[in-house]
Parts: sequence; C-alpha cells; structure tokens
Amino acid sequence: MHTDAPTMKRALALTLAPLCLGLATTLPIPSLNGCSMLAWAQETRTYGSDGSDGRSGRSGRDGTAGASQTAIADGTPASFTLTGSDGEDGESGEDGYRPRCGGQPRNVSYHLQAPDGGDGGNGGQGGSGTLGCRCDRRDWEIQTCTGTPGQADYSCRNTRYTCRDGRSGSNGAFGRDGAPGADGQLWIVNQLEPLQPETPAASVGLSTLANQPVRLSRNLWAERGGANALLAPGSRVNDIYKEYTGRVEGTVSLDWQAPRPLGTFAGGDVRTEIQPDGSLAATFPDSLWADYTTRREGDHMVITVTNAVRASDVTRLALGTVQGSGANLSAAVLDLASESEYLNTEFRLTLRTTRDDPRDNRRPRYVTVYDDVVPAELVSLTGNRFELALGRLPIDRGPLTRGTYAQLELTAVRSLGDNRAEQSLSWQGQF
Repeated sequence: MHTDAPTMKRALALTLAPLCLGLATTLPIPSLNGCSMLAWAQETRTYGSDGSDGRSGRSGRDGTAGASQTAIADGTPASFTLTGSDGEDGESGEDGYRPRCGGQPRNVSYHLQAPDGGDGGNGGQGGSGTLGCRCDRRDWEIQTCTGTPGQADYSCRNTRYTCRDGRSGSNGAFGRDGAPGADGQLWIVNQLEPLQPETPAASVGLSTLANQPVRLSRNLWAERGGANALLAPGSRVNDIYKEYTGRVEGTVSLDWQAPRPLGTFAGGDVRTEIQPDGSLAATFPDSLWADYTTRREGDHMVITVTNAVRASDVTRLALGTVQGSGANLSAAVLDLASESEYLNTEFRLTLRTTRDDPRDNRRPRYVTVYDDVVPAELVSLTGNRFELALGRLPIDRGPLTRGTYAQLELTAVRSLGDNRAEQSLSWQGQF
C-alpha cells in the first residue's frame, strides 16, 4: 500500500562566457583542465534535450473508517463489527523518458554538457530513471591566433575544451503506505428519546450580542474505556467510547461594563461557545483585547466585559529621554496611544556599560550590569509617560557614573486578561 511523493523537477540554468578569466571568489573552487568549475559552467552549452521525468503513480488510498450503526439495547444479545477497511495500493510510477542524445557539435570554442536522463516517477513502486547521454568526444583543442602573421604582435594559443556526460535520471521514490481505516466508535445514550439538534457555537457582532441574545445548546459526552467488554463476544469496535451525560442550553448575551462605550470598539465578531465540559467561552476579534468574566443565571449565560483596548494600540510605545547618572539615572517611555490606564505593563531591562570610548575603539567591550525585570516600585506612570528610576536598581552604581557609555534594551510586556504582547526599545549613548 503506497502513496506518491511530489515529483522533483530539475531545471538547468546555464550562462555563456567567452573566457576562463577574471573570476573572483572567496572560497577555493574545484578546477577542470585549469579552469574553475564555476568558469566551466559559465562557458558551457548543452546540446540535444534532457529526458522528461516519468509520470507519478496514483496515491495509495487510506482505508475507510468503520460505518456507524444505531441500535437499541433491549436485552437481546448482539455483536458489532465496526472495523475500518484496508488502504489500497498506489499505482507504480512510470520510467523516466530517454533524452535526445544526437548532434554533438564538433570542434566548438566552448565546453559541452550532454543531456540528462529523466527521473522516474514517484508512486507505489517508484519508476526507474534513464541513463544520461554520453559524449562522443570528451575533449578537443582549438587554436586561436591574434595579431598579424609575420609581425611581432602575432601569437597563437591552444585552448582545450571538454564534454561532460549527462546525469542519469534518479529512480522514483517509494511512496508511503496507505493507513488502515480506524475502527468505529461506540456512543451510548441511556434513553429512548433521540437527541435534539445542537448549536454549540455562534459568531455575532459585538453590538448585536449586546442588544439581542443568541441561543446556544450542546450535548455533553464523557469519554470512557472498555467498549468491547460492554458488547457481545465477537464484537470489534474502538475500545474508547462516549457516553451521553446531559445537555446544556440557554441564551447568551453581552454585558458591556468597560470604562469606554461599546461604540468605540465597533467592528468584528465575537464567537461564543459552550465547550465540551459545559462551560462558556468567548473569543473576541483579533482587533480587540477584552478582559471578561462569564456567569450563568438560570438558562441565561452572560459575558461581562470589564475592560477593553484596541490591539493595534498595545505596542505604540516610544523611548523618551535617558538622563542623569548614578542614583539619579532615569529613562522615560511614552505611550503614544494613551492606553496605559487600561493595560498591565511590565518592563524587562538589559543594561550594558563600557569603559572604552566607542569613538576611539571600534569594538568596545560592554559588560552586562543588569538583566532582569525592573521592580514595579521603580516604575511610575503619569498620564501617558512611564518613568523608570534606573539609578535605584539593586546594583553597584559604579558603572552608572557620569561619562560612562552604555547600551540599554527595554522590553515592555503588556497584558489584559488572557492577551499578552511584547515591544522592544533600545538606546545607546553616554550618561
């Protein structure tokens, strides 16, 4: 039982160059008759045509899962065989096609590349690749003269050219075995009444959900083991089965209690869902960060939003001034979106200093003096401006003295509810 893999196509890209001269490279390149392989390729031409790849065989088909059956347990012995079917074999890939080998040019002033053979097609049984063409003459010399015969500027040189055999096509790869079909699964409903249809999830606009509740319902199931032991001997099913445990249903509405009105965040849908364990969850659009809770009042479920910000405004921070030195060293971070009132913000700092003067030393040696979260008590917020009291960090203040060169990397970690994002800010200069 096999499937095919994608057929690999080979393409040749050859350029022409008249001479094996003037090539610059930083790595040693293998040589061929005094010329580098790169130069050889640049002044090489092909003749004939490469062989085509063989057609790939049809994929092996996976087996089908066991068929579903419905039965009522009334005390009469019954056995069930819900086995899946075997996978099918894939077709064999075709052999690659032979190249056109004839017509090697004679005594030409360039190297030659004979055509390659075609690759075999992939499939259940990979097809065989074909042999590449072989050169009739593998090398020859051409005399080239410059200047006027009989004069001092007249000179001749012999240049040797070669023909390289074509590559034989590779054999097609063997395909993956088709997977056997899965055994059917037992679902037990301990009642005679058929189950009602369910609507476990719905996506609606924020304003719509706030003004008009939607109705959700879900049938709940518990996963258990030992299915074959519950059935008559000879049965064969997946030993993991599902047992119906009840139903959750009710209307869902949105209670907007965020500081700013709902209309400020218009656009996008919120997805409400009763999860398999019966709890309620909400997924807000990517454009919105929301902090919310859920509660149930009888058959009515409520999503209460207590805070919200636009996702695009979360990472609109900018590094302000870095000023002072020693105990008075501080850095300012500006919130260009003015959302800091509604977000949790934490700063991680990596501070490096050096005694070298970067103006005189191209490779100053920086030493890391702090690499940790900035303690919350050293961060203050006034309006849209954070002030970080770096001079009060729990480190030796020696590296913070006036005139020291430093590199400062800040990572702002901002969060709201289950949402989290990071933004990096950097500074380099002298205290």
